[in-house]
This record gives sequence, structure tokens and C-alpha cells, in this order.
Amino acid sequence: MRLSGVRFAAGPFAGLPQGAFGLCLDPDAPNRTDAALTLDIVDFGLPDPAALRATLDALRAAMAAQPDRLFYIGCRAGLGRTGTVLACLAAECGVAGDPVAWVRAAHDPRAVETPAQEEFARNWLRSGR
Repeated sequence: MRLSGVRFAAGPFAGLPQGAFGLCLDPDAPNRTDAALTLDIVDFGLPDPAALRATLDALRAAMAAQPDRLFYIGCRAGLGRTGTVLACLAAECGVAGDPVAWVRAAHDPRAVETPAQEEFARNWLRSGR
């Protein structure tokens, strides 16, 4: 999948491709130290908005600096936390329409697992970003 012209992949963080810029969302990931960025989110939970803002700012800066690199976002299963963060990033990158629907179409139809995650992602731009 592509966002702002940059290649993205997502899934379980344990599947981080070699050489990819990784954003790890799982505090218990066995390869968490391989991540370029981390944002700890409890399973089925929501990110802290200020921490997510800072993380997405750093991720977008890395995207601008390394546009040819593969970027990878992951948690334990690569669905709930990963889908939520990916939907927020998609909204910030100007994806048209519903960012949750975009993630489900571009990544996995099961992504963004809880109603609270759906609401958080859909309201991300309105939340002061």
C-alpha cells in the first residue's frame, strides 16, 4: 500500500521486514528493539493522543527524508492497534473518505477491531490535529 507516495506494509511486528523502518505498537513484541519508533498501546486499546501526534510527526519526517524506504507498522496481530494508527496516518496524509474503510480495503478487512478504535480513528483530524 502507498501513503503520500511512500510504500507501507503492516501486520504483526514480529514480521518486520529486514531493512524496513518499523513502528512498533506492542510493548511485548520480541523484536521491539528493532523498531525505529515505538508507541506502546495496550492490546485492544487506544493510543495516548499526544504521544500519537508526536509519533506520527516523527514518522512523516522519516517518510520525507527516506521516501524510497519501506515503512512498516505493527503490533501483536497487526489489526486493532496497527489499523487504528494506520487510519490516523491515512487521514493525515489526505486519504479521501473514511480512513477506517481505507485501511480495511488496503490492509485487512478485520483492521480497527473495536468501536472505540473506529471512533478514535474517524475523529482523529477533528481532535485537534
